[in-house]
Amino acid sequence: MIDTLVIGKNSMEETQKISFFEYLYVFMLIIYAGRANEFFNSTSFTENTIGVLIPILLSGILAFKWKIVFNHRFYLLLLFFGVYFVAVSIKFGDIQPSFLLTYYIMFFVVYSAVKSLKFNLFVIYEYFLFLLSIVALFMWVVQIGLGGDALYSLFSRSSYLQSISSVSGNGINAFFYSLQPYATTLINNYTIPRNCGFAWEPGSFAIYICLAIFINLFISKNDKNRRLRFWVLTLALISTQSTTGYIIYMLIMTFNIINKKLHTAILLLPVAIVLIVTIFSLPFMKDKIIELISETSRLDQLLIDSYGREESATPQRFMSFLITFQDFLNNPVLGIAAHRDESWVYQLGSSISPISGIGFLLSQFGIVGTLFFLVVSIKSSFYFSRYFRYRGRLLLFLVIFAISISYTVLLISLIMIFWMFSLFEDELPENTNADIISEVNRPPG
Repeated sequence: MIDTLVIGKNSMEETQKISFFEYLYVFMLIIYAGRANEFFNSTSFTENTIGVLIPILLSGILAFKWKIVFNHRFYLLLLFFGVYFVAVSIKFGDIQPSFLLTYYIMFFVVYSAVKSLKFNLFVIYEYFLFLLSIVALFMWVVQIGLGGDALYSLFSRSSYLQSISSVSGNGINAFFYSLQPYATTLINNYTIPRNCGFAWEPGSFAIYICLAIFINLFISKNDKNRRLRFWVLTLALISTQSTTGYIIYMLIMTFNIINKKLHTAILLLPVAIVLIVTIFSLPFMKDKIIELISETSRLDQLLIDSYGREESATPQRFMSFLITFQDFLNNPVLGIAAHRDESWVYQLGSSISPISGIGFLLSQFGIVGTLFFLVVSIKSSFYFSRYFRYRGRLLLFLVIFAISISYTVLLISLIMIFWMFSLFEDELPENTNADIISEVNRPPG
């Protein structure tokens, strides 16, 4: 286990002792972020009381153990959101206290995690993604080796797994590994099945891997076992065959090259260009991008097909953005918040669940919420760059923004910890230009 993370060489040093409980806490955040299981995905207190209470209770224990004091920023955030809640309730003439309570709980979870674990949280996160990637690669190889839907059929025999799974494409979640039917995982019949890992679909697994790779290259950069974890994470990312994941990976690697010595960066530049061209030339990458763009012309048909349906249709990212952006145009300042019946597609009688994260933010919280996200996430991105002394002040923001284009995960606790970090963390010391992480004690490998 990680015993200590020493922060701040030649400046103020801070030693945090990590126990089994902190491991358990971070693992809980990761599994909940995977959303592959109804127990971790459902936010209904009445239908999933224990599942909703676990993050609250564990965060409470963490806050008590670390003797967390809630500062003025936390209370200002609660006040700011409370005022927003009152305003949007008055606008639509409807009070939804569960909406306010849900976000207050998430703020509490994020604050407790940041103030207690600080950067240790990211170190532990990367380590768990490394372990989960090993599990995912092993199960993926088994899935390919058995061929077709053999492994899927085996898991599908369990009525319990079928009842609790929330994997896209009628997939099955076997706790630490999810898999979809063979036909669902293929992209235009060009490729072998995609790897979902522990998440609800391959693309979401890919973005969590990318965040771990960011940590590996820019936060845990002095750890002697970093290279092994980097290559395992990269192999797992390749197995997802995710366009979003590949694009974010290229973004991270570009900044990684920039942070090398100048002559090294110049030598690697031609290799990077060839690699980028090669990746975008892959059949599934090219066809997926063309398909996403061409899908936007089928919006009218989607509205017709989803009219009156009990199960919501899930359009791809570009069409999802168009749908949510119209809600934003209709309610530009405050958005529609939790008032789903104010959405224009709902009023037409269609049942659609858009997946665009930035579109969701615009439609749900309008200019007010979107500006808050932009300001706080950019500030956090600057904070990371300055603290860990790497070139690329906007790198973390660009990674989070790229994630938000494809997935509505901006407002889950694990992702919020990344982009809200600087809001809750103390100001940087004046002499931050020292070596930042001097020692990380990890398990072997």
